[in-house]
Amino acid sequence: MSRIADTREVILTSDSSGEHWSAAVWDHRTGSILSTYKNAGALSHRTLQLLSDSYIVGADLTKPRIHVWPLNSHSPVSNLRLTTPGKVTALNCTPNGAYMVAAISEKLFLWQLCNGRLLKNLSQHYQTVTCLTFSKDGSIFASGAEDGLIFVWSLYRVLNEEHPTPLHAFSHHSLPVKDLQFGHAGARGRLCSVSLDRTCNIYDPGSGLLLLTLVFDVPLTSVSMNARESDLFVGCTNGDIYGFNLHEPPRGIEHHVQVRNDGNSDGVIVFQGHKSSVVSLSISIDCRYLVSGSTSGEVHVWDIASRQILRTIDHKGPITAAFFAKNYDNFRVTNLKPRLQLCNLHRISDDSGKESFIEVISRDRNTTDILDFDLYTEKNIDMAGSEDVISKKFSEMKDEIDKLKKINAAMYQYSVKHILNKSNIDLT
Repeated sequence: MSRIADTREVILTSDSSGEHWSAAVWDHRTGSILSTYKNAGALSHRTLQLLSDSYIVGADLTKPRIHVWPLNSHSPVSNLRLTTPGKVTALNCTPNGAYMVAAISEKLFLWQLCNGRLLKNLSQHYQTVTCLTFSKDGSIFASGAEDGLIFVWSLYRVLNEEHPTPLHAFSHHSLPVKDLQFGHAGARGRLCSVSLDRTCNIYDPGSGLLLLTLVFDVPLTSVSMNARESDLFVGCTNGDIYGFNLHEPPRGIEHHVQVRNDGNSDGVIVFQGHKSSVVSLSISIDCRYLVSGSTSGEVHVWDIASRQILRTIDHKGPITAAFFAKNYDNFRVTNLKPRLQLCNLHRISDDSGKESFIEVISRDRNTTDILDFDLYTEKNIDMAGSEDVISKKFSEMKDEIDKLKKINAAMYQYSVKHILNKSNIDLT
């Protein structure tokens, strides 16, 4: 059996039982548990997320609540309640941990986490949203639902337009969308989707074009693409996992994948080891290993080259999340100094008309470090509570402008006087 030597990543998992813990971190070399996150119950499907290198979040399976744990603690953050308007069905966060999108039935809610403000309530889907995903640069996100629709949203437009509309709307699926994933090239990365209609679609988010449709013999429930965007993996309801080489795409937009009895096909490899639906897939950053989770409670770690199962991590209930994550030092520190500030979530939008801004505050560092963005945190300041300070600054700026005007006028008079005097002397 091969030995996994990479220590840069760990595996995060959650299941629907929540019997001993809500989420756990595993050493994918040995299958041993590294840390657990407890005292919150089971987490809902596709809601376990990392907030940068500081926190772990996940939505409660039965209650309208999002739980938050520091990376180094078994217990949730005290005095912090992230209560939502309803039970969350899907959740995702920007890579920097600044914004969070949660799906509640067919609606999307966007929060700014440093102050808890509900910035937008998006209503475009007709049925329950099942999956959300952000691009690796956080500039766009996509939503998929039971209505078979997929929408691609610009985060900038959602934040700044009063009535934002999606960048693209895709209606190629005829049954519920089960999983979405952006490639690793930011907004230029491909968008992959899978559905119970047995198809996997690959889109170009920039142009909104459908690039490829792969048609399989069984319904699809999960999808993942490696960092090079060269290999695509889809999980099926029968427990199989198919790998497809994107460097040799078919000539037509639609391609029917035919798998022979020996489990092979042209351009397709098959991973067989699960006995039930594969609901979670993730690929290591070095593209060597695949982690998969199923409804029977098994998490397999695969060697992609040999298609062998290197490790199996058993859970008490159906898997709701299983993915590779960076092995941050904050998983092991005694005293965590989070980069992010979190506040209780507002349940209604702030329509009071008050303007606010984000003040960047240095962490007791020299001002010459101003370009080092890691040295700063975000703090929300209500401008209504800072009117005196703003008025004083405005008055000082006005006085400075008046002073500069007087200096400019004096310089002008001086220049004109001396130029005219010199001209008179030259004429005589």
